[in-house]
Amino acid sequence: MRKTFLVPLVGLLAFSLTNAIAAPRGNLRIAGSTTVLPLSQTWAEKFMVKHPNASVSVSGGGSGVGLSSLLNGTCDIANASRPAKPKEIATARQRNTKLVEIKCAKDGLAIIVHPSNNVKNLTMAQIKGIYSGKVRTWNEVGGDSNSPIVVIGRDSSSGTYGFFQDAVLGGGAYRKDMLSQPTNAAVAQAVSQSKDAIGYVGMAYAWDMAKKNKVKVVSVSRKHGDTGMLPKDETVASGAYPLFRYLYMYTAGSPKGLAKDFINFCLSPEGQALVKETGYLPLK
Repeated sequence: MRKTFLVPLVGLLAFSLTNAIAAPRGNLRIAGSTTVLPLSQTWAEKFMVKHPNASVSVSGGGSGVGLSSLLNGTCDIANASRPAKPKEIATARQRNTKLVEIKCAKDGLAIIVHPSNNVKNLTMAQIKGIYSGKVRTWNEVGGDSNSPIVVIGRDSSSGTYGFFQDAVLGGGAYRKDMLSQPTNAAVAQAVSQSKDAIGYVGMAYAWDMAKKNKVKVVSVSRKHGDTGMLPKDETVASGAYPLFRYLYMYTAGSPKGLAKDFINFCLSPEGQALVKETGYLPLK
């Protein structure tokens, strides 16, 4: 009787010890994109509930700040709303490492205006004209006012700033009088407070503010005569929406340890379900 009792007890202790060693533990530092920030915070909260011996801290600052922190060794994962730039990749190489890119979600960049604005649709060319400075007043793009357009955008450290510059301006310069804001939330707030403003933010921020009647999301046409599209689940998931983009996580070298455990959770069915709940779109 004593032997048959001890054998499963020893097995149970060995199993418990193995699980305790294998369970994710330690501190993980994540920094970067304010677009990815609410999603990363949601992932971190759920991950820590599942793994109470792991501590995950998440901060914003912008994609550029996150990638710089990663290369400087002050964070373990960098969130980004744009691909790494050649200069960042070269810096990693100079430091004998490699930036490893992990796609983690899909997003649509929304164009927002004040709720009182009667403009419902803008073409990519019109948006480019507004942000390059060639278009100055709302009546030039179908508005009922000749008021000057108040142009709101992101600061240069933002991945959203870089994505918009490439996708809309073709790599060209922003107009000099654009009012730069540090976060998506700040852009949305600024647009909500000016009847002549226009801005661009991630779709989750846009629809959250639109539900509160703080901003209006306008549809976007690739060219004149095309049907305008809103950044909705179906248009972004299919890639049909003109300002579709991926969201990324980066590590310096292949992810290991706690960083690998966290990324695997984010890409798991449970993690991707949280993408949908947060207002973005899962990879599949």
